[in-house]
Amino acid sequence: MNRTPPIDVRRQLRREVGFGCPVPECGSPYLYWHHFDPPWNEREHHNPAGMIALCGLHHPQADRGVFTVEQLREFKEMGAERNQEVGARLEWMREDLLAVVGGNFYYSTPVPVRFRDTNVVAFTRDEQGRLLLETSMLSTSRDPRMTIQESFWLVRGNPIDLECPPNGRLVTADYANGDKLRVEFIPDLTPSTLAARYPDANIGNWNWEQLPRQLAAVEIQMRVGGTEIEFGPRETRLQGNIMRNCFSSHCGVGVQFG
Repeated sequence: MNRTPPIDVRRQLRREVGFGCPVPECGSPYLYWHHFDPPWNEREHHNPAGMIALCGLHHPQADRGVFTVEQLREFKEMGAERNQEVGARLEWMREDLLAVVGGNFYYSTPVPVRFRDTNVVAFTRDEQGRLLLETSMLSTSRDPRMTIQESFWLVRGNPIDLECPPNGRLVTADYANGDKLRVEFIPDLTPSTLAARYPDANIGNWNWEQLPRQLAAVEIQMRVGGTEIEFGPRETRLQGNIMRNCFSSHCGVGVQFG
């Protein structure tokens, strides 16, 4: 049996600790899966009642017996009641990034997507010239939603799931009304790996003289629950219109709608 539990167990473990490490004064969203009742070396199992989500600091401490079974059960019971905002910094800062938003490609475009006067996806630069990601989730709900400002993401509004693996490449927030935001970084893309990852993108027609030989990308998907607005994995749907495999370079704004 693999020590990584099935996806439904991982979701349950994330939710019960409020999507952050439940050890007092921690709250890190980068979670591992600790088997404690019984320990994994005594019996291999994925029973969520005997498991808890802990961060990379407290998981090995738990393996060494720092916490008692009673303490871990208390962490499980109290974790979701913390009701604190969860956030962390995206460390994937590059001087060049290919933004892949809803199946379309934007390079050297400060605002790939704008809705009316709101920058849905945008980039700024720090003092070292590295790109910082900004996103604003669109929603028909009045409740707050996940935001990313200067590459620091913050989740609010009681998501039903928040996935944030310890490698720091991915963060996904899902809400009960169908709202969703997914951000993933992909390093070291070359023309061949780009073609393999995006087989319908017609990358042979791109102006490769404008692009570095190796390029990192950030894939962004967003869905506005209850509407026809969706930036999916392979296409963009905007109120009945569909866009896919478009490439924009050195534009101020990629897509303006609303």
